[in-house]
Amino acid sequence: MSNLHLPLFPKDSAGKVQRGQAMVLIALAFVGLAAFVGLTVDAGILFIQIGHLRRAVDSASLAAANQFREGRTLAEIEAAADEFINLNSLSPANADIFVCDIADMTATNTNPYHDLDLCPDDDGDGFYGEPGEVPRKFVRVEATMPVEFTFMPIVGFGSIDIRSEAISEAASIDLVLVIDTSPSMGYDAACDDGDDDDGDGVDDDCDPSQYGWPGSPGLNTDPSWDLPDDYWAAPDRCNDPDPAAGIQGQCHPFEEVRSAALGLVGRMYFPYDRMAIVQFDVNANIAQTPTTSQSSIVSAIANLVIDNTNSCPGWPDPSLCTSTNIADGLQVGGGLFAGSWLREEAIPILIILSDGAANAATNDTPPPPRVCPGSPGVPTWVPPFCRDNKFEPEEGDYGFDAEDAAVAQGLFVGCPEGNTFDPALTSCASAGQGAVVFTIGLGDQMINSDACDLSAYPGGCEPDQAEKLLRYIAAIGDDGDPSTDPCSSTAPGFSCGNYYFSPKGTGLIQVFEAIASRIFTRIIHDRTAITAL
Repeated sequence: MSNLHLPLFPKDSAGKVQRGQAMVLIALAFVGLAAFVGLTVDAGILFIQIGHLRRAVDSASLAAANQFREGRTLAEIEAAADEFINLNSLSPANADIFVCDIADMTATNTNPYHDLDLCPDDDGDGFYGEPGEVPRKFVRVEATMPVEFTFMPIVGFGSIDIRSEAISEAASIDLVLVIDTSPSMGYDAACDDGDDDDGDGVDDDCDPSQYGWPGSPGLNTDPSWDLPDDYWAAPDRCNDPDPAAGIQGQCHPFEEVRSAALGLVGRMYFPYDRMAIVQFDVNANIAQTPTTSQSSIVSAIANLVIDNTNSCPGWPDPSLCTSTNIADGLQVGGGLFAGSWLREEAIPILIILSDGAANAATNDTPPPPRVCPGSPGVPTWVPPFCRDNKFEPEEGDYGFDAEDAAVAQGLFVGCPEGNTFDPALTSCASAGQGAVVFTIGLGDQMINSDACDLSAYPGGCEPDQAEKLLRYIAAIGDDGDPSTDPCSSTAPGFSCGNYYFSPKGTGLIQVFEAIASRIFTRIIHDRTAITAL
């Protein structure tokens, strides 16, 4: 029997020993494993950078839209977007911005910032944006940056470019400004009262040496003449003598209201925004329907005058003598967010300014009777007229009054509109116009009203009744829910939530500026794409 000896190493067909193949296989396995690990790590780097760029572009688009809201140049808008990209540490990424060039909304426009896709749709006639169609404030921000890989260069793939874009919309505004033009808006046009009610630094706003007596051919040059106190507070004397020429009248603080309103017009961004003017006194009427024309709005404000037609006949109740019809102002103003004036993509905003409590209202039933409780036992001919002696958001002790009517119209304007109304999310009993509502109280009568007959109301009256009404309306219009009140713990005479208080007419500039600054933007669309080198 012989011993068999197996070879220590296998031989090939020629009988030669095969050595080192296992090492080669192991080496190749390690290369594959390294490639797989590298691919996993670099893929993670890639997707982290994609998310980082996307968030940075979203932020940049919001910054760009905010600049668009302020009417900045396109170069300034792009600089703002670049700054936000850099703040996110994404150098060397930079941003490019695109808008619809409303000066030439066609495909042949060579403006490098022009993006036809951001313009109103073309219906086939080659014109982008039909007559009367208001463009929207879209800004598209696009950014590209390279991503350097760590392991992929082993297989000859060193980097890849990623691109992200976001379209942001600066909120288009449909703003209705509702202004009190009742006779009390001339309360500071007083002579020789030693008072500076509007804070303009002049104790007596009307100098007798500058005005002639009614019917006189010229100015009064006799300094010995002395006009009676409150002579110029009468609307037929203090109103603008020539509205068409833009001459300012002597009705204070109404002139300060006019100046502040014109300042607000300057903050609007026409033709993207629209604005309307409603005035109210005994009744409310539209001074200017919603328009993108700044000159039309300025003209409407210049032509506003304080009501001087109200008379006070000796009827059984004082409803024809009162003139602060807040309810009608809200109803007419809120109606401009419906029908042919409705613009779904715009944010509806209503601003209402008054210097006193609601004491007038009109029923809808024809002929429209005035609202003033007149049942037996109601003290109708003692102040406060046509309303209870205290604010309450529901019908009071004496029946439906002018203040109740204002509350009802506040709900109409500020409660969520029908498509979003959900009883589980609001205390509103029914849908409204869904407008954002700001209210402005002007002057001391808002918080220290002296309209109270103590013999008729032994318990007294609430001195800040007027302010409580405007705060309630603002609480509806800040979030569509009257039960959430930002002013619940704020003392009288202070701004809170969507309510602003100005003790003097000159403070209205700051009030309107504060409201204008609260315009917001929203991202409506974003997407990310990858382009390989």
